[in-house]
Amino acid sequence: MNILIIGRGVISTQYAWTFKKNGNNIDFYIRPESKDRYTPMLNLQLEDRRRKRQPKKINVSWETKLIYEIPQNHNYDLILVSVNIEQISSVVKTLNNKVNNATVLFFNNFWEDPTKQTEILPQSHLIFGFPGAGGGTVGVNTINGGFSSFIMIGDIGTASKERVQQVYTLFEQANFSVKRQANFKKFLLNHFLLNVAIEIEVLKEGSFLRLMDSIHSLGNISINLRQLKPIMKERGMSYDAINTLLSMISPKILGIIMSKFIFKSGSTARSLMEGNNTISGRSAKLILDEARRKNIYVNILEDVSNLLPS
Repeated sequence: MNILIIGRGVISTQYAWTFKKNGNNIDFYIRPESKDRYTPMLNLQLEDRRRKRQPKKINVSWETKLIYEIPQNHNYDLILVSVNIEQISSVVKTLNNKVNNATVLFFNNFWEDPTKQTEILPQSHLIFGFPGAGGGTVGVNTINGGFSSFIMIGDIGTASKERVQQVYTLFEQANFSVKRQANFKKFLLNHFLLNVAIEIEVLKEGSFLRLMDSIHSLGNISINLRQLKPIMKERGMSYDAINTLLSMISPKILGIIMSKFIFKSGSTARSLMEGNNTISGRSAKLILDEARRKNIYVNILEDVSNLLPS
């Protein structure tokens, strides 16, 4: 397959490398204004957990192919988008009238309705999914991350069965398990608020590593989810089973469970978060702004408001 990756982000690049190893052609689109920041040579320091019992350390250099303009008459089979939520609108504008016959996989979180955010693109070409990867960057030319054995494909969108199968086949041939995620919009909202509940504690601790080593801060995730619940309710949605359980467990017990089991040394969850060196507060700021607009007071967000981007 001919695959175009939008940007050279942490998540998309890891999957692109597995696709390349499996014989696919990979191009990375870099915005012209960022041309001087990136070099073709990319260093990957990854933990491959496609085999759960035998995680594999990967330390390689990869000479990537960078392009700075998407050709009007390209023949890409797939365009993969995995970006931060504040970049989605810009990416959609970039792709407008340039999708051609490609399938476009949006492979990231959303807070707003994904189909509405992408409505100017041909909806019959769009597929929405969610990765099982994490990590961070060292500069812009080194990625320190890891990926698990599965990815999710959502149940929204109007893409044909052939396009959906095309994406399934791509990941399955790269030895990933593909899970069909029912009620994908609800999943995305729940995952986003869980991320915010975690991000609040990262902001207070100063890093993901310090959070994972703090039983007290891990326990606070339960309190944070309780206070964020009115945001979900205002959206006309309820917490899923995971967020409901996490919000009901006492902070002390949750902290112990997460410390001793979820984020224990060598766990998949810990390996995916260890390289994450981003402390931006963008997601928390988005929710705080929405809460204020709708006159919903969320104490834990107000408490960290001075740590959020302006």
